[in-house]
Amino acid sequence: MAKKSLKGNYSISAILKRLGGYFYKDKKKVIFAVLIVVIGNFALVMAPKLCGNIIDLLSTYVSNGYGFLDMNNFISLILMIAGLYIFGNVATIISNKIMIDVSRDVTFKLRRNIVKKLNKVPINYLDVTPTGDIMARLTNDLLTVESLLESDLISVIVQLIIIILVFIMMLIVNPLLTVVYIVILPVAFLITKYITTKTKKQFKQQQSSVGELNGFMGDNFNNHTLIKTYNMEDESINTFNTINQKFHKSYVKAKFISGFILPISLIINNVGYIALSVFGAYLIIQGSLSIGGFLAFLLYGQMLNSPLSSIASSMNQVQSGFSSVERVFEILDVEEESNDDDKDLVNVNKVKGEIEFEHVEFGYVPEKQLFYDVSLNAEPGMVMAIVGPSGAGKTTLINLLMRFYDINSGKILLDGKDINSMKRTELRNVFGMVLQDSWVFDGTIAENIAYGKENATMEEIMKVSRIVGCDTFIDTLPDGYNTFISEENSQLSVGEKQLLVLARTVLSNPKILILDEATSQMDTRTEAMVTRAMEKLMEGRTTFIIAHRLFTIKNADKIIFMKDGDIKEVGSHEELLKLNGLYAEMYRNASS
Repeated sequence: MAKKSLKGNYSISAILKRLGGYFYKDKKKVIFAVLIVVIGNFALVMAPKLCGNIIDLLSTYVSNGYGFLDMNNFISLILMIAGLYIFGNVATIISNKIMIDVSRDVTFKLRRNIVKKLNKVPINYLDVTPTGDIMARLTNDLLTVESLLESDLISVIVQLIIIILVFIMMLIVNPLLTVVYIVILPVAFLITKYITTKTKKQFKQQQSSVGELNGFMGDNFNNHTLIKTYNMEDESINTFNTINQKFHKSYVKAKFISGFILPISLIINNVGYIALSVFGAYLIIQGSLSIGGFLAFLLYGQMLNSPLSSIASSMNQVQSGFSSVERVFEILDVEEESNDDDKDLVNVNKVKGEIEFEHVEFGYVPEKQLFYDVSLNAEPGMVMAIVGPSGAGKTTLINLLMRFYDINSGKILLDGKDINSMKRTELRNVFGMVLQDSWVFDGTIAENIAYGKENATMEEIMKVSRIVGCDTFIDTLPDGYNTFISEENSQLSVGEKQLLVLARTVLSNPKILILDEATSQMDTRTEAMVTRAMEKLMEGRTTFIIAHRLFTIKNADKIIFMKDGDIKEVGSHEELLKLNGLYAEMYRNASS
């Protein structure tokens, strides 16, 4: 099935509104942070006005022939200016600290919600979505979102507050000069808005390319042995270069376009600053503006340069951040498995293990049917082997049995009851599954065996280890059951890992067992050892075995031969050989 990426369309207002919901529990902190930063910036904005008063005070002192200078007023103004600057900057520091804590709390919630979502989405979502893309959203995109919330977005908001306060003070100092400045400002704003609109698409494409790049590199590292075996290093490098070039192109284009924002804003602001200087000098000559007032106005004009430039330079990060937020929300909006809270509970202890498929039809996509009319029956304790060529539908049969997918029509019954009437989580407690890939996680051997059974005791762990025979090699390890293992770095062989998985399955005490190619990657000796352990595990349990090695399932009570999504033959090994049909042909080919 072809892999695809998620796509969505979220407006900036929708993104901000939705992000606001994540701030709700911390709303008091956010309100306090906003309030203190407003007060702090108001203090900073008051300072130029007081500087103007000092200049007017000194100007009067000079014009009066260096007569009387009100030193108390002069010193008070200096102390007030110093106090305003100190208070304003301390308030900014406090606000930043609060927003860093809040933003990390938000990204913690987002990361938790994504993992929670991935545990609720249908299996087919994970089938069609590249793993690298999902990982990029969990790592790169969330880091970008965190940066957006703790610095970039807050910086833009703070600078906007400064701009508003500065304009208020400019109007107080001289409305006419303010009008001149306002005429110039919208030009810079409109240009900035136009450029940021153009860059949004490029930044999103850039983030998408990161996901594609991560996916390729993950596949490449996981299969590096295979690549070297087939001498595909050059092909791998060429593919990487293609994806990397795509990322580079979108990155450069986004940066190039957004790079115009800052210089254009600076040019317009400097032109405005020159116009203010000329017009202000004229007003001083006319006597309608004091020297101190003009200096205060120039300081306000200079104050505007910083927030305007900061907003312009922050828009790159803000656009990138919004693109990442959008990608995070896309994954959070994936449709989940249908709700089954109202479904029946399953008493595992009372399950007998009878399975029946009644005229089941199913397709992974509506337009492509796989099962047309599948019917079969497995009595409690019966061993059912499912064989057939690749793509016949063997694994699909198991996926439907465990409700990883829901059937289109027909019924699947457990002890005579439709599994669609049961809670998925309860239903899956009935099953134990052993796959061809022996999955172990970072932890001790005891923790790996106990996976799936809460509060398992060491006595129980050791008991199931003896049942399947993995206690033999565990006792030879330096730390025994406390030996730390992982998927990437383990001192255990494939067979020993599989024995741990079997012990894990025995501990969960399933009523129905599924063995999906459980010995396909083992040598003959290891396979014999694991097969003996599986035979112990199968005792008294309804068992479904999927196997390519036909000699491993000759003793099954029933063998189901599948082809093209349909059950072609059912019977024991001897019965199917006598039938001399598809199974017999496959068996002869495998034996020759």
